[in-house]
Amino acid sequence: MIDINEEEQKRFEEIVNSSLDKAEKLVKELNVSFDEHIKVNASVQRTNIPGYKFLGENEYKSDFFLAFMLDMRDSTKHLIQAISNTKASQMKRVFYEVSALLPVMASIVENTDGAVTEYLGDGFLALFQFPFHDEEKRAAVCKMAMNVARKCLVVLKQIVNPILSKRYNLPNLEIGIGMAISEAIITHFGIRPNTQVKVIGRCIYDVSKLSKERNRIVLQEHLNKIYPSSKTGILKFTQKTFDSGKLNGYILEE
Repeated sequence: MIDINEEEQKRFEEIVNSSLDKAEKLVKELNVSFDEHIKVNASVQRTNIPGYKFLGENEYKSDFFLAFMLDMRDSTKHLIQAISNTKASQMKRVFYEVSALLPVMASIVENTDGAVTEYLGDGFLALFQFPFHDEEKRAAVCKMAMNVARKCLVVLKQIVNPILSKRYNLPNLEIGIGMAISEAIITHFGIRPNTQVKVIGRCIYDVSKLSKERNRIVLQEHLNKIYPSSKTGILKFTQKTFDSGKLNGYILEE
């Protein structure tokens, strides 16, 4: 298991607690019940694709990316299934869980060369630019992304879950993390003036299927073949099929 130092521990705890403080403040300010139907106007999220900070409206680019998807398990069930002895009602519960989870997980990604490009309700998609034809650089990206994934699991276990338990008496969250590579197209989608820059490629599809395990990291077959191996065999993987047998994945065993 990857370790986090005291400085990181403090920083991650501050992120989780400050995010939950903001969530609680918003709940108090809203003049509606979270147990009723609520319409939420989502704020615009600026796309942050590594290597492509600006893209003209009529442009499209192609590049290789390592896609990284983090997904919270059972969030829909949490909305409809009451948990006894908790201070948080069902809607509040999921709101607090997501508020605790996503900012600190995203901060781990953003502290590297990766970037969170989309928030997907109870998870997010992040991208790392992947230098496919440079063996040394691609090994560095693989190592970086794997360290991010492993650190996310450690922070979930050591920081996020204990804080949620202490503040709201909630059971532990579980997450799935998928990683995949492929060439992808970057372009604008939508109708003017409300277009968004999106990345479309096999890696995006694959990570959406590979991120369904519980507290496990799953690699796409293509990425597993490229992933730098060592003679000491520090990282070991177990093969499993996903998407009704259409997709081979490799689960990290630690």
